[in-house]
Amino acid sequence: MRGYNYLKDKGYDEEYCDICLTHSYLNNDIICTAGGVPNLKDNLFLTEFIKNHNYTIEEKIINICDLMCPQGGSKVYTIDKRLIDIIIRRGAYSNTQYHIKETYKLKAYFDNLLGYNLYDLFPKIKENL
Repeated sequence: MRGYNYLKDKGYDEEYCDICLTHSYLNNDIICTAGGVPNLKDNLFLTEFIKNHNYTIEEKIINICDLMCPQGGSKVYTIDKRLIDIIIRRGAYSNTQYHIKETYKLKAYFDNLLGYNLYDLFPKIKENL
């Protein structure tokens, strides 16, 4: 929310502001996130926004990038390694299995869109196994 509000206050176009909200939530579901189940009543605007927003291809790309890149580095991880990284740092919760399944669906979406394995775009990914 802070990034969203910051960009709005700076006058950025809505599409850029929206990425601040959508990058952590898959499948138009505020429950489909890493780090535990959020309280849906804590931020009704965010809950409704995620539920009703039509994700752009750019937002989906940001989702998958977020799920392949660890914090504070310039590396690219496989989905497997990145999900383990997230669980180690944030813990496992009742929604973790759901988030993992949706992460794999998102990767399959890009594999199908590209017509080949997404990882082929990142030749150095094997160095980070």
